[in-house]
Amino acid sequence: MNPERVCYGCFAEKEPGKFCTKCGFNENDEQPYLALPLGTILNGRYLVGKVLGIGGFGITYLGYDLTLEIKVAIKEYMPSALATRHPDHYSVALTGRVEQDFQYGMERFLDEAKILAKLQSTPHIVSVQNYFKENGTAYFVMEYIDGMSLKAYLSKNGDKIPCDQAIAILQPIMEALIQVHAMNLLHRDISPDNIYITAKGESRLLDFGAARFALGDGKSVSVILKHGYAPEEQYSSHGNQGPWTDVYAMGATLYRCITGQLPPDSVERIHGDAMKTPSELGFRISAHVENAIMKALAVKTEDRFPNMEAFISALSGRVSVQDQVAASISQRTQATAYGKGGYGQTAYQQPSYSADGSAAGKPSVFSRLLSYMKANPIVAWVSGGGLLAVIALCIILPIALSGGGKTTPAGGNGGGNTPVISQSPASVEPSDPGTTTEPSAGMVKQDLGILNATIEIPTDYTASEDGLNFINEDKGCAVMTDYLWNIDGPIYSLADVESQREAIVTKLMQDLEVSDYQILAAGPDRVGNSEAYQIYFEGTDSEGVSMEMIVMAVGGYEFGCYFIITAYPKGDEAAEAEIHSIIQSFQSNGMPEVTYKAYYAERAGVKVIIDESSAQGGVADMELELNMNGIGTVHEMFLYPTQEDRNAAVGQGFAVEIGKASEFGLSTPEEVIEYNKNVSGTNNESYTFSSGGVEWLAYDFTMGGKNFSYSSAVIDGECYLVGCVFNDSNKDAIVALYNQATASLRAWAG
Repeated sequence: MNPERVCYGCFAEKEPGKFCTKCGFNENDEQPYLALPLGTILNGRYLVGKVLGIGGFGITYLGYDLTLEIKVAIKEYMPSALATRHPDHYSVALTGRVEQDFQYGMERFLDEAKILAKLQSTPHIVSVQNYFKENGTAYFVMEYIDGMSLKAYLSKNGDKIPCDQAIAILQPIMEALIQVHAMNLLHRDISPDNIYITAKGESRLLDFGAARFALGDGKSVSVILKHGYAPEEQYSSHGNQGPWTDVYAMGATLYRCITGQLPPDSVERIHGDAMKTPSELGFRISAHVENAIMKALAVKTEDRFPNMEAFISALSGRVSVQDQVAASISQRTQATAYGKGGYGQTAYQQPSYSADGSAAGKPSVFSRLLSYMKANPIVAWVSGGGLLAVIALCIILPIALSGGGKTTPAGGNGGGNTPVISQSPASVEPSDPGTTTEPSAGMVKQDLGILNATIEIPTDYTASEDGLNFINEDKGCAVMTDYLWNIDGPIYSLADVESQREAIVTKLMQDLEVSDYQILAAGPDRVGNSEAYQIYFEGTDSEGVSMEMIVMAVGGYEFGCYFIITAYPKGDEAAEAEIHSIIQSFQSNGMPEVTYKAYYAERAGVKVIIDESSAQGGVADMELELNMNGIGTVHEMFLYPTQEDRNAAVGQGFAVEIGKASEFGLSTPEEVIEYNKNVSGTNNESYTFSSGGVEWLAYDFTMGGKNFSYSSAVIDGECYLVGCVFNDSNKDAIVALYNQATASLRAWAG
C-alpha cells in the first residue's frame, strides 16, 4: 500500500494530494483536535485513518490492518479532561497531577477490551481483535462496522419504525445478551446509540465501556446511566443490578423505536408513573407485545422480567416459552428481515412510491396492500417478513427452491426395533380443471413457478419480481398466490381452512391496519373442477376507504392448500367480475416444489408436517416396551435429525418423540408434566406457549448430561405429548423438529 496514494477515509487508491472520488474524504481538511496524524502506524501493523467519533474519554479511528488487509476500528484512550497530545503529535501528555486518575481510567478502558475479547465468539456482539499500550496510552482494535447506528436509522425513518421491524432488529441483540449474562456480565448502557445495523442488515451491540461483572455481594458499582434508558437501580452505587437492568434498557429501546418517544426517567416514575403505553399513544401493536414492553419497563426490579429469555418469550406471545424453540424461530425471522441486503434496502424499511406507477395518492388501505406486495416477495412473506407471515404465526414455512417433489416416508431400523412408518396416503391430484387451454381475450397465462401452477391475468396487470403476485393500481385490484400448510394451525385439508377462517381474516386485516371488517360469506366452492373454500369479506379503514377481499383456498394434495388472495374496491362490479374470472382460471400442475411432507404414523395414531432437511434420519412409527410404573407397551412416532441418531440404541440417540398421553396412562397435560417431574427427579417450573392453534403446557429438565423438553396439549379432545432430547451440538436441529411437531400435530386414524 502506497501511503501517498491511499485515501484515509476509505483506504481506496486515489491521486496524491486530491480528495477521494470514491468517498469524498479530503486529507487536506483540518483534522479533529487531539487526533493522531493520518497515516500513523500503531503496534507495527495498524494504519490510522479518519476519525469516526470522539467522546470524553477516547477517540475512535477508521484503521487498516496491514497484516490481514482489512478495515478495522481503532479506539484510543484519550480523556480530554486529563490529557492532551504531546508536541510530537503522537504521545499523550497529562495536563496536571492526574497520574492516578489517568491510570485508573486506562485500566477501565482495557477492561472493556478484555470483556469484548471474552465475547469474541458471541454473535451480534462487536468483536475485539487486539489491544495494546503505546504512546503513553492504550488502544484496542475492533471489527469495523460498515453501516449506521440504530439511532441514525430511526432519524432517517421519521424517528420510529413498525413494531415487527423493531423486534427483528433487536431480538438478535437480546439473544446475544443471554450469552453475555451467562458470563455474569452486564452491558449497562443499551440504547439506539450502541446498536448498529451493518451494510449486510445484521445487528451489532457495541460500546461495552459501562459493562462490568454483575455483583451479588452488596458491593457498590459505578453509577453509569443514560436518562430514559437506565432503570432506577442504576441511579445508586448500591443498586441491585442484574440481567433485569439490561432488560429495562432494552425495553426502553424497543419503546423508543416504536413510539418515537423516550420513556420518562425511571426515578421520576417512582412516585407517579405517567408513562403511556404505545397503544395510548395511537400505535397499533399486539397486546402481548405491549404487555411485554411495559413489564420490561417496570420501575421495581421485582415487577420486571428477571432475564432476557423471559422478555423474548413474552414478546413472542408465549409465557416462559422454551428458549430452544425461541432461538429457532428468531433465526428464521432474522434471516427474512435482513435478507435483502444493505441497511438502505432491508425489509424493515417502509417503501414509498412516486407518481409513475406508485402507491402515492391511492386509497390508504390499497396503498398499504401494494406496499406489502412490492416490498415483500412471496417467499419472504411465507418465511416471516410480510403480509402472510402475520397470518402464519411461527411456522408457515418457506417454499424451497430445491425442486423436491412428493416422497414417501422411509423405513429402516433403529436400536434393534423394526419401526414401520405407514405410507402417506396416495396424493389426490386435482381433477382436470377444464378443456380450455388458451387464455381468454385480454388475458395472459402466467406460470407461477415454484407453485407448479398457472393463472390467467389481464394484460394491464403488473407482475411482482417473483411472478407470484399481480396488481393494477389504476383499478385498485390485487392478486396474490401462495401455498400454505399452517396458519392459525396446521392445514391438512380444506376443513382446516374452514375452522381457521376467522383467524385468517383477523390477521390479514390487522396487518393492513383495518379494524372495521366483517366476513360477508364463507363456504365450500370450486375452482375449475377442484374443490375449494371461499372467504368473502370487506374492510373499511380509519379514513373511510373500503375494499372487498376474497381468500380462495384450493385443495387437492395430502397437506396444504393453494391460496389465492384478491382485493378490489368495494362496489366496483367490473373489478369484482374480473377478479372472479382470474380466480377461476387457476390450474395446478402437480404438488408445489416443497421440502416439507406429511408423515403419518399408523400405530401412534398421529400425523405431522415436517421439513425433510431437518429429519435427515427419517421418521419411525415405534412400538416400545417400558418396564416402569406398570406402563408396558407404548406406540410413538420418532423424528431423527441424523441417520446416526436413528441407528443408535434406544435411549442413546437424539430425537423428537410424539404420541398420545393415554399410551402412558395419562389424560391431561398436567399429568404429563407431573409424570416427567417424577421420572427426572426434578421440580422445575412448567410454562405455557401457543403453537399450531393450541395451548401447550411444557417442562424442561436436564438429566444424565442431556437436555429434555416435554410439552402436552389437548387437541380435539385427545391429550398428546411431544418431547425432545438434545445437547449443545445438535440443539438447533432438534428444536426445529420439536417446533414443527407442536405446530402441526394432529390425530390420524388411517
